[in-house]
Amino acid sequence: MPAEGAGPLGGDWVSGERVFGPPVGTFDADWLVPVVREAVPEASHERAREAVVGVWAVLREEAAHRGCAPADVPADVVASRLGLSSGPAGAAPDRVDEAALTAVRAAVRAYGAR
Repeated sequence: MPAEGAGPLGGDWVSGERVFGPPVGTFDADWLVPVVREAVPEASHERAREAVVGVWAVLREEAAHRGCAPADVPADVVASRLGLSSGPAGAAPDRVDEAALTAVRAAVRAYGAR
């Protein structure tokens, strides 16, 4: 019998062990956390999830404002809203937010999340 909180095939949903993505048309922030943490290993689970949720929120807001699908929102618009394209002189953009932006945009295109 799988452990409490385990997925239907054992393991858990945030370990990165799943083979399949979320159902087409849906968005699962926890599914993308391992992708962000692979890109930025020092990121905590909580910080990676916060970044994924933040990017998804901006994508949805911009899509609603522009009357388009989230996949059609330009990356530079989202980056600007997240403060990734403009910051104090010499300040490096947040790597976790950058990784989340890349992961979320790829997932949105792949799974048609709305």
